[in-house]
Amino acid sequence: MRTLSPLALVGFVLGLSGLGQVCGQDSGGGGVKENLDLPFDAIGDNDDEDELPEVVNFYGLNLEGDGFFYVVDRSGSMQDSGELNVAKREVTKNIQEFSDRVQFGIVFFAKDVNQFPQGGQPAEANPGMKSSAISWLQAQTGSSGSCCMAGFTAVLKLASQSTAKRKVVVYLGDGGGTCSGEDESAYLAKTQSAINAQNFLRIQINTIGVLQIPEINEKFLKTVAASNGGTYSRVTR
Repeated sequence: MRTLSPLALVGFVLGLSGLGQVCGQDSGGGGVKENLDLPFDAIGDNDDEDELPEVVNFYGLNLEGDGFFYVVDRSGSMQDSGELNVAKREVTKNIQEFSDRVQFGIVFFAKDVNQFPQGGQPAEANPGMKSSAISWLQAQTGSSGSCCMAGFTAVLKLASQSTAKRKVVVYLGDGGGTCSGEDESAYLAKTQSAINAQNFLRIQINTIGVLQIPEINEKFLKTVAASNGGTYSRVTR
């Protein structure tokens, strides 16, 4: 009878041990983690939901983003028609809808500019800032003149300071550009050039026209929107 040498016997035993491990894995394959460096449920995790933009409706236009910036005409025509009060209600409604991850800013313009916040940095939509913004809105009144270039300059400065990933600007007014006695056509052309130069971040600008809008003013609003990735809407009552 042949006997195994000690070296061959050791090899035989190790072979049986390895076979047992393989059989053990095959029988329990449903619970084996291929990569022990990863948690069992790591595959399939998805954080995309956290990145979804918020959606608010302003004058019938859906705005998507996490940074919302408003530039509103408060000239005499807006005051006298009652449209200024409608605009204030619409902005207030949006502010109330913001989650705390939103940043926002508001500019009301006539011959001069009023803005919130006043410090130049956008507001965080926490309860305190939202309450302050709504109080500020209620105090806004109409005035003479329509210096929209100053309004756009102020709102783009606010928006450019925002750390929001998806910023959007929306203009509301009749497209007027009667400022300091300048020819309106020339003033609107200068305003268009200024917007193109100042919007270096290519922030989306939407425009909404209200009241009776002369052709030159409507053309201006359409051009601003088209040149800055936005849409133009007309509200009739």
